Amino acid sequence: MERRGYVYKWLSYTLVSLLFILIQCFGLVHLRVWGVHPFIFPVLVSTVAALETAHESAIYTLALGLLMDLTMPGVLPCFYTVAFLVVFVVTQLLSAKVLSWPFFCCMLCGVLSMVCCSGLSTLFLQAKADFAPLSALMLLGKELLLTLPLMPLVYLPMRKLRRVFDRE
Repeated sequence: MERRGYVYKWLSYTLVSLLFILIQCFGLVHLRVWGVHPFIFPVLVSTVAALETAHESAIYTLALGLLMDLTMPGVLPCFYTVAFLVVFVVTQLLSAKVLSWPFFCCMLCGVLSMVCCSGLSTLFLQAKADFAPLSALMLLGKELLLTLPLMPLVYLPMRKLRRVFDRE
């Protein structure tokens, strides 16, 4: 693929990601069930990391993590960047070595990305305050149940973009 193709490809990924960021920030945060809302940012990272090459998706991961850290107050400074890098590494290992079917790989990596982000958040919260691990597991379970139906909706446009640009 020539340089222009890469620019269009990643501009398209950026626009689709921006759409999901707006959906998360203006829609999903108001959808509260059991006191939590769906959280699709780790799913975005794991989906792109599973579909694209390591170099390209690493830049995407860093950019999205930095954007989240700058616009959303996290548990610690650079929390999302670190959490998304962990998600990226896990996803790259699974997609390259274990699973070859893109849909199942993205769904499994989406679940693992939620677990990674929640686990890191729990570790950081325990370091800052008294936080019960059981309540963290309950929070993860609720968030995961709410986010699970949205994972295919994240996968489908990203997969479509990959197919469009891989044909060129």
